[in-house]
Amino acid sequence: MTSHSIGGRALKRLFRAGFNHLSRNVELINRLNVFPVPDGDTGINIFHTLQRACREIEDTESDDFSLIAEGFARGALMGARGNSGTILSQLLKGFADGLDKAPHLTDELFARACQAAVERGYASVSEPTEGTMLTVAREASAALQQREFESSSLREILETLIAAADASLNNTPQLLPILKDAGVVDAGGMGLVCFLRGMRGDRSPLQASTAPIGGKIAAAGAESFGYDVQFLMIGEDLDLMQTRRDLEQLGWSVIVVGDEETIKVHIHVDNPAVPIDYAIQSGATLDDVVVENMALQVRQSLAGAISLQDRRAAASVDVTVIAVADGDGLRAVFHDLNCGAVIRGGAGRNPSAEDFIAAIQRAPAERVIILPNNRNVILAARQAADMIQPMLARVVPTETVLQGINAMLAFGDATDSGADFESTIAQMSAARGEIHSIEITCASRKTRFRDLEINENDFIAIVDGAIRSASADVAGATLDAFAVLHVASLELATIYYGAGVSKFETNQLIRRLTKSIEGLEFEAIYGGQSLYPFLISVE
Repeated sequence: MTSHSIGGRALKRLFRAGFNHLSRNVELINRLNVFPVPDGDTGINIFHTLQRACREIEDTESDDFSLIAEGFARGALMGARGNSGTILSQLLKGFADGLDKAPHLTDELFARACQAAVERGYASVSEPTEGTMLTVAREASAALQQREFESSSLREILETLIAAADASLNNTPQLLPILKDAGVVDAGGMGLVCFLRGMRGDRSPLQASTAPIGGKIAAAGAESFGYDVQFLMIGEDLDLMQTRRDLEQLGWSVIVVGDEETIKVHIHVDNPAVPIDYAIQSGATLDDVVVENMALQVRQSLAGAISLQDRRAAASVDVTVIAVADGDGLRAVFHDLNCGAVIRGGAGRNPSAEDFIAAIQRAPAERVIILPNNRNVILAARQAADMIQPMLARVVPTETVLQGINAMLAFGDATDSGADFESTIAQMSAARGEIHSIEITCASRKTRFRDLEINENDFIAIVDGAIRSASADVAGATLDAFAVLHVASLELATIYYGAGVSKFETNQLIRRLTKSIEGLEFEAIYGGQSLYPFLISVE
């Protein structure tokens, strides 16, 4: 057993190096998402989680490595986004707890902390899936448990950990057939490996034997929050790939998707004028421009963290609902249904646990119900609910915004009938399964998904969470999606059309569907969501 003179300042540098390496590989990790959808954002979720963790310890001068580990984990828990970011935050929390405030770092202690990280990570997921980030963490930790500790340096310990993590990552396609079919390794596992490699000192772009190669992304220091900038570029003969390459040189957390007529841009920069000017100079017309000051958002979140007891005392309603939605039309729908607060969320911008906590703290109610409305947001919402005391916050695990709308209708019925809190939650949960969700988007890459051959820019239809069809024609993909359903037992299809889609185009689609589907009534509502031209609720 060896005692290392590793203090808090050294650990802080290691964590920062891990984050910086991750930030250079965000786009590669994003492109590993199994679903070839344009909002694949595992890399961005991990980036934001680690960025918040770095910010938590930025001004900490202590040389106590346990204190630094605890602060880093606390920041990660608050900043956790998406399933990958939330699981990573739990791994970091387990690691910090495993140190048990020990005064010295030893090989044995490091190994024990890694094991504690794995145990907490697995406990955070109700049904852990092998072939994911959890597997990579578990098998890497197991390699440390088997190591004979004598006079190893910390670098040698990291080498053991990373070698096992690399091997586990490249084996993930053998554990998850869906990864093997897509020809990728697990994106979350790649993020974990990238973070560990950065701690070791790696700086070159990360690759794996089965990973498609992605572009670099500009590194962002944890001390620079910058601006979150989003906009649509509209024109003719737009060059999607060149636009992506150019913007990757201007900022970080870059998502550029679309086609030669419409490109959706998401980017973080220190100066929001830079990407906007680039888009204008390209000759494109800009629409749906959003600029948010991330540093200001952080300060406002902290300022809003007033006493929960005071909130309870001032509560004007018993129960309120917080929902997540992308698109001004969809957010308006939730407000019309008496949703207490709607958090902006969509492609590349999953809300963090801290976002949910801030919204809960602002809620003028004794109890709060959260509708994540995205399968990749549920864990972060639950983490936030678990962290809130003494206010009672519960999550109804809606996987799509369409399920969330139906849950809000059930909330209204429960409220009108005077149902108690538990009965209201039960009714809202049941409402999730009373509709079918069809999500239409464009494939971000050419791939094979199970028996389905998908070409880049094909329209793909996701039915109740599973890709069911792909076609160069949007109506063809949508008709194939309806073919999966037992339409004879259904009555109404509500189509929410997104940003850049006209009411005329929506009516054209409805006419095409009506010719092929009998007995089903269609209605169209403006949703304004990005990247998904049509969201269809069928009941």
